[in-house]
Amino acid sequence: MVNKKCAYILMLVLVVAAFLFSLISGTVDISCIDAVKALLGNSVDETKTSIIRHVRFPHSIMACITGAGLAVSGCVFQGILKNPLADPFTLGVSSGAVFGVAIAFISGLATVTSFFVTVCAFLGSLLSTLIVYLLSMYKRFGSNSMVLSGVITSYMFSAAVMLIFALSPATNIQSAFAWLIGTLSIFDERMVLFVAIIVILGSVVLSLSGNIINAVSLGGEKSRTLGINIEGSIKFLFLTASLITAATVSVCGIIGFVGLITPHIMRKIVGTNNVILIPVSAFAGAFFLLTCDTLARTLFKPMVIPVGVITNIIGGSFFVFLLLKRENSIA
Repeated sequence: MVNKKCAYILMLVLVVAAFLFSLISGTVDISCIDAVKALLGNSVDETKTSIIRHVRFPHSIMACITGAGLAVSGCVFQGILKNPLADPFTLGVSSGAVFGVAIAFISGLATVTSFFVTVCAFLGSLLSTLIVYLLSMYKRFGSNSMVLSGVITSYMFSAAVMLIFALSPATNIQSAFAWLIGTLSIFDERMVLFVAIIVILGSVVLSLSGNIINAVSLGGEKSRTLGINIEGSIKFLFLTASLITAATVSVCGIIGFVGLITPHIMRKIVGTNNVILIPVSAFAGAFFLLTCDTLARTLFKPMVIPVGVITNIIGGSFFVFLLLKRENSIA
């Protein structure tokens, strides 16, 4: 296992390097020195200054926040569900966001400003979270009942979304498509601070609750011997992680595999202690999404593809590799 201090330092260095690389990469190549000058307001090139300060810097900040938020949520959901393959969308939070976005496009609110898309997505996520919470409550928040509640909720909202799209003009569906794949190119800059506050505060709270998550992961009887209120703890952890997921999904859409891959890899590196695993996963999530976003902006330039395409390709390839590796080890 990697030393806790070394893990923090290594991940911080990787995030800073990925952040700087994201600033200088894109359809217009900008040197690192020019990027720093633009951020400090010392650049004489107004075009480069505008690109860095008004496009790439907020873009990269949102990638960091979103990646960290999804990774932390994934880490917590894997802990309370006692399943290392759970992710932030297992419990149906994303399906509510999709429903909210569909409402925004069909109602015409999305054509007014992208701010309404974010608001509708966030409210939809909260609605799906509430439904899963109420359904799980009847089974005392057991892991199986929570997963089943998430699946039921996802199917309900998916059916509603398909009905809305079936009755909508083709132009509205095409406009919603990029958001549904997952993109960092269309978020409203006014939401950066809002999402940052929720993700940072939520991540700090969940990191401080690492020992509680460790206890919950042990199972009912063992946790009770430690004096842990299992049901109350799971309620709190579920709602906090769902709020983080709702905030990130509402601005960037459905970006898959970030909350699944990063905690899974970090668990192999730093161990299963959530006191260490959660903050390290946050750094890893920020690094992973920053890297994927940079690839999305540079692989096919001048065309920019949705970052969700890159995360899905990398994530799918990663788990195919794990599957083949496991099959070979068994053979």
